[in-house]
Amino acid sequence: MRPGNLRYVLAVVWLAMTVSLAAWWLLFGLSQARELQQAAGMSARAAHVQRMLLWEGVVFIALLLGGGIALVRAIRSEQERRRRVQDFFTAFTHDLKTALASLRLQAESLQEDFAGSPATRSLERLTKDTVRLELQLDNSLHFAQPDARLQSENVNISDLAARAAMDWPELDVAIEPGLVAKGDERALLGVLRNLLQNAAVHGRARRVTVSGSRHPGRLAVRVADDGQGAPQGVGRTLTAPFERVSSTSGTGVGLYISQRLLSRMDGRLVIDDAASPGFAIVLDLKEGAA
Repeated sequence: MRPGNLRYVLAVVWLAMTVSLAAWWLLFGLSQARELQQAAGMSARAAHVQRMLLWEGVVFIALLLGGGIALVRAIRSEQERRRRVQDFFTAFTHDLKTALASLRLQAESLQEDFAGSPATRSLERLTKDTVRLELQLDNSLHFAQPDARLQSENVNISDLAARAAMDWPELDVAIEPGLVAKGDERALLGVLRNLLQNAAVHGRARRVTVSGSRHPGRLAVRVADDGQGAPQGVGRTLTAPFERVSSTSGTGVGLYISQRLLSRMDGRLVIDDAASPGFAIVLDLKEGAA
């Protein structure tokens, strides 16, 4: 159950239980007042207590109902507002990604047409910027839709790594063949693209190795680079959103989103602090069928 729906159900349950308890308290109090009224010499006092319980009980239940209904309506309204925002953001991101893909294709075509000319370097920068923008859009979409449904299917990690490596031609990416895991293909491609971007942009690496090791029912994919690495003891900080561990760090969203996506696929993202030189991350996934 999604967190938003869970909050709504809990609010309804709270309202029902609270009103039921208040109604029971009122009925019990009225019954006690009637017993006092029937006792000798207590009729005046019992009548006063009965009227007090009746009016105060009715007001109490009315306040509970009013506040509870307002709370339930506020939660439902917030769910609807969030859904509309997510729908808008999804459509906006899709349109923007389409425009970026067209821009990237034209930049790559111009690179081929003007190969060897002074404009080539500017076109290369334009292509890299579109790649980074596409990745940031994907990360933003995953961040804005933390409950979006993910598939569970056999995914060839080796092929995905090769696709991700095409975005960073300056990296020499060595990939072990035959790595198959269970998960969502689009989400895993986003994770690998984040790792390669970190290696190329923030780690300033030249070579990346993607290898795997198998355990019963699990596949550990190790992505290691020969870059400048990260300071010791910052493992938790690297996967915290919007945390920057150095002036060359990114927004702090990429690894955080990758960790969240893996956890939703029954996986883990583990930072290998022992990697030296360079930087390494292990993706612990369910093993798929080759």
